[in-house]
Amino acid sequence: MASQSATRPSSTSPFSFFEWMVARRYLGATRSGKGVSLISIIAFVGIMLAVAVLIIVMSVMQGFRAKLLEQMLGLNGHIFVQLDGDTAGMDDLIADILSIPGVKNAAPLLQAPAYATTPVGGEVALVRGMRHDDLMQIGDITAPENTLSGSYEDFGVGDYGGNRIAVGARLAAALGVEAGDGVTLTTNGGSETAFGRIPVRSKTYVVGAVFEVDNSQYDSTIIFMPFEQARLFFQASGASEQIEIRVDDPDGFAQYVPPIEAIADGRRMTDWTRIIGPYFDALKIERNVMRLILMLIVAVAALNIITGLVMLVKDKTGDIAILRTMGATQGAVMRIFFLSGALIGILGTFAGVALGALFVTYIDPIENLLSRLLNMEIFNAEIYFFQNIPAEMQLGEVATIAGWALFMSFISTIFPAWRAARLDPVEALRYE
Repeated sequence: MASQSATRPSSTSPFSFFEWMVARRYLGATRSGKGVSLISIIAFVGIMLAVAVLIIVMSVMQGFRAKLLEQMLGLNGHIFVQLDGDTAGMDDLIADILSIPGVKNAAPLLQAPAYATTPVGGEVALVRGMRHDDLMQIGDITAPENTLSGSYEDFGVGDYGGNRIAVGARLAAALGVEAGDGVTLTTNGGSETAFGRIPVRSKTYVVGAVFEVDNSQYDSTIIFMPFEQARLFFQASGASEQIEIRVDDPDGFAQYVPPIEAIADGRRMTDWTRIIGPYFDALKIERNVMRLILMLIVAVAALNIITGLVMLVKDKTGDIAILRTMGATQGAVMRIFFLSGALIGILGTFAGVALGALFVTYIDPIENLLSRLLNMEIFNAEIYFFQNIPAEMQLGEVATIAGWALFMSFISTIFPAWRAARLDPVEALRYE
């Protein structure tokens, strides 16, 4: 008798090998067919796909945000001091700003719209007047891998900076020009004459370099012009000048504002968050809403476990009764069915993480393959700004997604497991 009681299930410890073995076997086919096994497969696939989609979408949205922020902060300044026509003492002010610890660069900047024309056509452009040395510090523009043709050697050389300009790749393609070709720029507000002000001002410049920054918005609109030449060309158009300041920590720009204000002599100041910050706030809200929606989809996929376990409990009623008569406790029965559902959630979650990570890693080849198969451009650079799909997978985000999927899987198993544990073995065996 003692040896028989030693082999009873009741003598096993919680989550023992016996409970794991029974739970695993219950996930297989049943005596009446393969219904429960099929439902288990469906639940597994549902969780896997939901987790993978959530990881892919969150990674792409994070990639878009990081890429946009990197490019915008790389091509634009972080803090701006408006000169509003008061350029007296500008060089001394720049020198004082550069003496502030953490300030990498401070340079005069003039921005104004112009209409660029060639025999091929015309496009609206944004002209940015900068000095040669300041432009060369923007690696996203002047780096060899970003310069498609020409060079910046003659940029800023000559009277009033000369007549060499740098043009974005898409704008150059639209105008049909390369390095060495001419582009005519036209702006409103010409010079004063004896008969009044000429309404427009026009001048032809030579393309010194063609650059590409992998952002269609910049590549299709930006023209860089020597600062002195831009000041001369736009002097009657009302274009305002400003000092563009770059700092070591763009996110912590606020710490640089007080010392700059102290030497700015009351001039107006702005920063990158006021210019492009609302755009990123909108992206953040969209990302949070998308995360919530996709997490609900993961929850719905995890709830499929309930259906499978309810059918499993109904099909295994006789087995449960036999286990109880052999000495298995309610806790042991509950753990067995809990493990059955948890195994689906665990395997589905880890398979989803692996699938999502694989998709994010090879997202560009997958996009190219789908574009060829469907004979259409899935990722249009004109719409999404970038040549390739940016994706950045964050470990913290993946851990949160996996944790949520496991939590919902575990929660979904509790009720069916509790019903199995509450089953009366006498009533169950009566109908066997």
